Amino acid sequence: MKFKLEIPKYHEPNFEQEKFVNAPNAKLVEVEVDGISPENYHALSVYPEYFKINGKWVLAIDSRMDTVCVADDTPGAERVDIVEFRNLKKGDKVVIGRTEDGSEGIYVYTEGFLEESSDSALFGFRTGRSRETAFSRDYDEIFEVLKHEKENNGYITWILGSATSLDNDSRKALQGLIEQGYVNAIFCGTTAVAADLEKGTYDSIIGQTEYLEDKNTYTNYYEVINAVNDMGSIEAYVKSGKVKDGFVKACVENDVDIVIAGTIRDRLTFPDTYNNVYEAQDAMRSHVKKTSTIVMTSAILFTIASGNMTPSYNQFDGVIRPIYMYTVDIQEFAVNKLSDRGTLTAKTIVTNSQDFVKNISRNLIDNQ
Repeated sequence: MKFKLEIPKYHEPNFEQEKFVNAPNAKLVEVEVDGISPENYHALSVYPEYFKINGKWVLAIDSRMDTVCVADDTPGAERVDIVEFRNLKKGDKVVIGRTEDGSEGIYVYTEGFLEESSDSALFGFRTGRSRETAFSRDYDEIFEVLKHEKENNGYITWILGSATSLDNDSRKALQGLIEQGYVNAIFCGTTAVAADLEKGTYDSIIGQTEYLEDKNTYTNYYEVINAVNDMGSIEAYVKSGKVKDGFVKACVENDVDIVIAGTIRDRLTFPDTYNNVYEAQDAMRSHVKKTSTIVMTSAILFTIASGNMTPSYNQFDGVIRPIYMYTVDIQEFAVNKLSDRGTLTAKTIVTNSQDFVKNISRNLIDNQ
């Protein structure tokens, strides 16, 4: 049976219940020094959270892990903003309290997208995902999700490990997805970009015409990075005509941003690389705030970082809806790691990311 996508509708809590009516306003304490939160701050999660301000329950939009809630309690203009600890400013009013049941004016709501008549599952078999899991329905879902996002001005962010760049067919598949509008932003490290540009320039992958193993033949790899630095940017290098194909070229030609975050292992990076971790976080969050679907492939550290900064829901055109999240890796450990770190809404698919990208391309582009 063909999968039919239905975006779950959000149901607010019934705030006429006694526990909500009688709950106190959330306690607010002002920040005294930039970047330092008052004690007993309330750290947010990826789930919808409400805060009682002047007797009104206010939903935190863009709630995400490891942040604090800054409230505006101006009568008639009550609102809350989600702020990283380092971005707190003197005078900000931070919500204080560690309970989540409404008793301190803070309510974490995990059932907003469940059907009002549904009951919680009493028995679950294989709640974790493994290589023995059948992922056919997950593929059917992601095909329809990506179509929906493209047709309805959604925002699709991809997290890439270097594996996609090391296979020419997966490079071409991702290039096609970008050209056809199924990618709005990419987060990755230096290697994913450098390997793709090397193949597009020299027809080699880490020095080999056909990538077989890591032989430390990095001559062409660093030649590309040197050339990009000489020209001043990846865009300038691509526009020079030296790059024949690949996803980086497609991004430049289709105005798709690539956020490259540097790591301690980088020997040489691009002028476009964010080598300051806070600047990299800010650049990633600028896209996450717009993201309606995020696809994370074979980049465990980037996946955990991106997953933790991505809420389970957001508001798009005035409508609260879930953010679709998929994490893909050949290792069960890698795909389940994100759930272990608190991002419980991600769908996990255990497969080779190169095959995954090619499968997505075949179904969305080749079968049109």
